[in-house]
Amino acid sequence: MKNLLCKIKKISVLLMTFASAVFLYSCNAVKNEEPVVEEPQVEIEEAVIETADVEPEEIVEEEPEEVVVPSAKDLSPYKEIKLDGVNENHFIADDYCYIESEKYIIFLEDGVDVPGDLVVNIDAIINELEKQLDTTSAPSEYTYFDVTDMTVYFGFNPWEGWDIGTRIPIFIIADEEAEGLLSCASSDFVVIADYAMYSEEVWNSHPEYYASDFRVRSDHVDYYTITHEMTHTITERHNEMTDIMTEGIADYMAREVMDALAPDYPSIAVCKENYYAYDNPIPEKVNAENAEAVFIRDYNEIDHANRGAEYTNGRYLCQFLDETYGDDFYSKYNDQINADGIEYEYNGYDEALWTKYADALKHAFGDDVFTKYGDWCVENNALQELGGVWPAIE
Repeated sequence: MKNLLCKIKKISVLLMTFASAVFLYSCNAVKNEEPVVEEPQVEIEEAVIETADVEPEEIVEEEPEEVVVPSAKDLSPYKEIKLDGVNENHFIADDYCYIESEKYIIFLEDGVDVPGDLVVNIDAIINELEKQLDTTSAPSEYTYFDVTDMTVYFGFNPWEGWDIGTRIPIFIIADEEAEGLLSCASSDFVVIADYAMYSEEVWNSHPEYYASDFRVRSDHVDYYTITHEMTHTITERHNEMTDIMTEGIADYMAREVMDALAPDYPSIAVCKENYYAYDNPIPEKVNAENAEAVFIRDYNEIDHANRGAEYTNGRYLCQFLDETYGDDFYSKYNDQINADGIEYEYNGYDEALWTKYADALKHAFGDDVFTKYGDWCVENNALQELGGVWPAIE
């Protein structure tokens, strides 16, 4: 054993640097026998691979491309125009065109001449009307349609299929054939025929215009008439009423709005200064005894060509209601019409239906509203001159 151990001590140990291997020769190794090579024991630390917490990639589904279908407005050949707000700078239309605003769109006919501050003034008018009427120009309960077919004016419908939502279409026409077209309105539209907005070419195209004493071409836009017609559209979008109330509220609001806006809007001030208000002829004086009966008859017996009494009577009635019951008289009356469930019928005059409108006034303001109104007319010398009054009684 001792000799064996000695032999082992004499065994050479070869260190191989490049492999770090150790070769051991066995004491029993046979001469010329290949040495047994043992792999070096290399301690390898386990590599720890830290992986960040990666959220799985969210799969975003691509939305299908929206198919845009061009509207009638998109396909229209007629251009939108912009006004600069300066009264002296005029725009003369040489084709159909339009002007957009928040609550309305103005449609212009070829031959119309408009001042640069037209939109500024109409914006102010419609806002003031909503304020004074205590209501909106776009009630949610009203049924809105595409822009009204204007073939009766233009011979075709240039705005066919136009959907402008709740905005009011305002048509400014030139009447190039001198047919005597007049401003008018309904719940769906406003038509303005104002000689001041006819171009020189249109005005000089027919002697009927400049050779007639009846046709007067002023140097300013008739904002009184525009306000009157806009009032019709706004009130009729809520409820239809009798002629006295419909025309009366429109005439009364035109005067009230002119008074309110004139200090801040020079063109409206010019219109107010030049407006000549008057009382139309009436068939009978109004007093406490007949005021309700006149309201119910509504001047329906007067030939339409000679009508006008309803404008004057209604204007005074609204003035009386305003002074006596407050400036929210219209909204109170409109609410009462709804509360009484009155539905207007387009079959002409109906005494029973008109009586319901008279009753609604009494329900809203008291059973004595008509006798009070009749007394007020006598005290203020209103509706007492059968032949009318020039200018109107203030």
